[in-house]
Amino acid sequence: MIQVSLPRVIQQRTRRQVMLQILQTLHYPLFAFSFPSFYYGSHYSSMGIVLYYLLRLEPFTALHRNLQGGKFDHADRLFQSIESTYRNCLSNTSDVKELTPEFFYMPEFLENLNKYHFGVKQDGEPLGNVGLPPWAKGSPEEFIHINREALESEYVSSNLHHWIDLIFGYKQRGKPAVEAANIFYYLTYEGAVDLENMDDMLQKSAIEDQIANFGQTPIQIFRKKHPRRGPPIPIAHPLYFAPQSITVTSVVPSAINSSSSVLFIGLVDSNVVLMSEGLILSVKLWLTTQLQSGGNFTFSGSLEPFFGIGSDVISPRKVATSLAENVEFGRRCIATFQIHGDNYLILCGNWENSFQIISLSDGRIVQSIRQHKDVVSCVAVSSDGSVIATGSYDTTIMIWYAFRGRSSDKKSKNANNDLSTKDHVIIENPSHILCGHDDIITCLFVSTDLDIVISGSQDGTCIFHTLREGTYVRSIRHPSGAGLSKLVASQHGRLVFYSESDLSLHMYSINGKHIASSESNGRLNCMELSCCGEFMVCAGDHGQIILRSMHSLGVVWRYEGAGKTITSLAVTPEECFLAGTKDGGLIVFSIENPLLRKGGIQRNKITSSLG
Repeated sequence: MIQVSLPRVIQQRTRRQVMLQILQTLHYPLFAFSFPSFYYGSHYSSMGIVLYYLLRLEPFTALHRNLQGGKFDHADRLFQSIESTYRNCLSNTSDVKELTPEFFYMPEFLENLNKYHFGVKQDGEPLGNVGLPPWAKGSPEEFIHINREALESEYVSSNLHHWIDLIFGYKQRGKPAVEAANIFYYLTYEGAVDLENMDDMLQKSAIEDQIANFGQTPIQIFRKKHPRRGPPIPIAHPLYFAPQSITVTSVVPSAINSSSSVLFIGLVDSNVVLMSEGLILSVKLWLTTQLQSGGNFTFSGSLEPFFGIGSDVISPRKVATSLAENVEFGRRCIATFQIHGDNYLILCGNWENSFQIISLSDGRIVQSIRQHKDVVSCVAVSSDGSVIATGSYDTTIMIWYAFRGRSSDKKSKNANNDLSTKDHVIIENPSHILCGHDDIITCLFVSTDLDIVISGSQDGTCIFHTLREGTYVRSIRHPSGAGLSKLVASQHGRLVFYSESDLSLHMYSINGKHIASSESNGRLNCMELSCCGEFMVCAGDHGQIILRSMHSLGVVWRYEGAGKTITSLAVTPEECFLAGTKDGGLIVFSIENPLLRKGGIQRNKITSSLG
């Protein structure tokens, strides 16, 4: 699921064998050979370290066995606990392992999910899952979450320049490196040997194996001290620093000159896109301090933060299409995206089993695509706008690519489209048709970063496919078999689905592990994620906007919505909420406290108990 780079499989040579071969090929007697002094004979980044940490995760398990002659190393030498590895790095100068990226996003590498037999330690205990610190409470997910929180903390940010100086900066080489005790074996440095002009192939092979086995120091990028990162600006991330500072700042009584429900709110290129019952489309300007001042997104001097709804870009007008009978038209039937600087809206639910592409510059339909064999029930767009997924009553999902070029576009050639005579926004032949469901597709998620398509259906089944290849990955089901109504997923690999049948929320990892469940305490009409992916914002008939953590589903904060039923919702990049109401109104939630600009507010971690 989550893409990782694979190390090169190398020949089985111990460090001693490699060093002896280098000495022999150089024709030096062992006592006469000398090389530059160093503090550390091992390196902080090498293939061996990757295989040590990722032993429980394929394909690294197979690579580890290959390196060890077809079997696992002794159990006491394998990665067994965070504590023992940490203590060894502190006490043993030859142990300089750095953490791999998986420590901050992939809890699966800490569990022996494949039930491998790694052997028995000297104390008689079989080696299984990695032992975690007490503060992780036995949960790999909690460990990864806290580890990432620590990595992104203000303390680490304010000291990050020291690490940059050592790894990429002026302390990597020369006298500053000696003073910092930051000298490694000479072959780990770029330019230490000239492999291109080396005639002795045996010697060249030996040195290449040494470099591949024992790591390489990165290219030196900086020659001067790296500057310290400045302090965070709380106003730029209010959901994280001060969610209680967000409140109702403006109300537009009739956003589309109608008393019908606002069914969709989208934000694309500083425009607010609104769709109400009766297929009434309107586009308004989203006003921010940046647009008001004409400068960068900063709040300094006497300038107060300002967010609001501006004038019409497209005045309210009815879309010239007809919906199929008995279709539940709502948020899942609409999406917005941008291509070549132009903004478009996708509308499905049409009676002729098609979906339309509508220009947001003039409101006209520019393309209609009919490939499904029944009504198109839902649509989703990737965050970069390049991929569109549609689901249908025919139980299939189709994957489409936005048209990025003319006849030179490889995908357009494969699709056999005459794009030179017809101005298409989306290539009209789907790249994949995904099957596996037995009921109507009700919700979708697509991500180019995670290479994933997630689909939910009315029978409670949620299926994962890869995006690039269209390969089936796994299926999960609602715990009680209830139909899936809504679905959101974050870039961190967390999935939440909601069922109107039992008003429940369930969170899973992208690898199919159940993480948390919660009651919604009322019917939810909308669920959206913050841009950072750390928070889920939901609202419904109860008239409140509820902020939940995407780590635990715990309630972080509740916002009163003027006592009106909320039918649609959007979260802006500035972390404001735009809420559409049943009576056609539009409510803006944004920060109001000017004290946030002074930078004197420390981060206050909000827990679910505050909810």
